[in-house]
Amino acid sequence: MTVIINPYDRKGIWLRGSFHNHTTNSDGHHPLSTVYRMYHDYDFLGISDHDLITEHEGEHTIGTVFEAIEVSSSQTHMLLVHPPRSLMDDYSNEFSITNYQRLSDICIENGGLSILAHPNRFFSHYWRHEDMLSMQRYNGIEVVNGDGNPEYDIAFDKWDYLLSAGRRVWGFGNDDSHVYGQEKRAWNMVLTEENTNGAILTAIREGSFYVSTGYGFDGIRVEDGQIIYDLRSSPLYDKMYKYVTLIGKDGCILHEETGRINQVKYTVKGDEGYIRIAVYLEGGFGAFAQPIFVE
Repeated sequence: MTVIINPYDRKGIWLRGSFHNHTTNSDGHHPLSTVYRMYHDYDFLGISDHDLITEHEGEHTIGTVFEAIEVSSSQTHMLLVHPPRSLMDDYSNEFSITNYQRLSDICIENGGLSILAHPNRFFSHYWRHEDMLSMQRYNGIEVVNGDGNPEYDIAFDKWDYLLSAGRRVWGFGNDDSHVYGQEKRAWNMVLTEENTNGAILTAIREGSFYVSTGYGFDGIRVEDGQIIYDLRSSPLYDKMYKYVTLIGKDGCILHEETGRINQVKYTVKGDEGYIRIAVYLEGGFGAFAQPIFVE
């Protein structure tokens, strides 16, 4: 019997946020108060300065804030969201699988998230395939990082590599903002019961979120062996063309569709391994859902 595992099979509200952002505490150009204003209308926000945990303080209008840290060796980087303060005891950013796994485990055991940062940043700080496989416990990778450009900060290829190797990891979108103009390029839309740290982290661990660069989904459901993607609909959106691709194991193209559509249906065959969708709105804005696993 074919089992279809849909991470969006839950009720809740959609919340918008980014976990990877910097302040003048590391290499950001703006103090925390300015970063708060840059993201004043976000539902949640993480501050992830390099090799230190920036404490949230001062007034802001953001619903929920997260402490985070970007572990920043000269070789490759890792984003830890909601780490315990004890992470800084005997802290080292030296890259070795043993050290990075130790830090990742500490964060995950605290209820947080471990994310491999900008794995395709080819000029520095990228993740090699063998190192991503050597890491045994982490939640996902950044598939869209807004700090650079699409030539090297898009990592769907490495996501498919991990998924095809049997790793159940999620794809994240973050700004990695340092200066004005880098904000609100990529974010995560989380389907959660409420806007609290615990609820958001629980939803993300279960894969109940998607990555957006300006477009989205109204819902993703499974009915009678068929996946139904309800694309973001409005009088304006419904007049615009969408370009849809469904991807399966080994990056295989399962289905392509384009037009003024607001819904995509796919009948599961059973041998896909996983099914993920990439949707581009006319003009280039995108939405990228987490994989639906097929067993």
